[in-house]
Amino acid sequence: MESKNIEYVLPIERDDVEHVDKRKKRKKISVLSVAVVLVILILCVVLSFVGKKSIEGEWELTVNPEVTQATPDEIEDADRVYYIFEKPNQYGNGKWKICYDGGVEYYEYDLIEKDGEELINLGSVDLTYKFTGSKLLGNAKITLVYPEYTDEQTGQTVQAQEYVLEQAKAPDYEKESYDDYEVDDELIGEWATNERTLAYYYYSIPYSQTVSFTDKGVMTIRYESEDLALDRYMYYAYTAKDNKLTFSMVTDKDTKFTVSYKLDENGNLKFNDDTTQNSIFADAFFGDFTFYTPENLPEPSQATIDEAAITE
Repeated sequence: MESKNIEYVLPIERDDVEHVDKRKKRKKISVLSVAVVLVILILCVVLSFVGKKSIEGEWELTVNPEVTQATPDEIEDADRVYYIFEKPNQYGNGKWKICYDGGVEYYEYDLIEKDGEELINLGSVDLTYKFTGSKLLGNAKITLVYPEYTDEQTGQTVQAQEYVLEQAKAPDYEKESYDDYEVDDELIGEWATNERTLAYYYYSIPYSQTVSFTDKGVMTIRYESEDLALDRYMYYAYTAKDNKLTFSMVTDKDTKFTVSYKLDENGNLKFNDDTTQNSIFADAFFGDFTFYTPENLPEPSQATIDEAAITE
């Protein structure tokens, strides 16, 4: 019997070899088409991120024409300024905060389109802005341009100025505690006073102060004032032992301040021996005031109300 080469080991319907080759070619073309589509989809996703022009995210101020500064690589950590923008809503409104020197301030922004130009308002004037670089590659930049204006007092014209924000990771002040710290369970929580005032020229401007202690060794002081349009949080590393509170700014843990404290018979907090003069208003951090839990905070005294009336 004549021996023949068996081309197929499995049963297969075949008219001729040419018919089978055509089916193989069609299969190869189909697989190739799917691969091409997948590559196109991946490229579209990548390009959408590369070209995404969104203000949302964390940015560092690296060019500020108002101050003389070093190059971005030479800026001290304590002098760095960060902007964090939340995602805007459908109307272009969003929230943003600025972080610097251990403090955080909160604001709102508006994205505007006027005369075919995209603008952003951070709370004062409308600014033009432009994007360069890529968020995906980690080198995105935003250039904000303050428009030219004329000083009403001097009559001088101030040229337009550019501020540059570079994509960066903002610090998390809430995690900046001492390496070794102790906490006092009686301190943990919030304490507030609404009796404080700020000397401003011939006026006394009232403001409230809330001090918060966490069990993670971080103290936060919140300053609020409607007259100053102020809402600022300052973060400090702290340790508490034997009714002594020692604390430092999270950006300068080597400089330490110490005050004594006690709780009175009503459970309110009082700081003593407070001679420190390094608060954001260059006065004492706590002063000779009583701090209450928020639910027990009394109404401002008449003296504070009278001082507030002077500033109106």
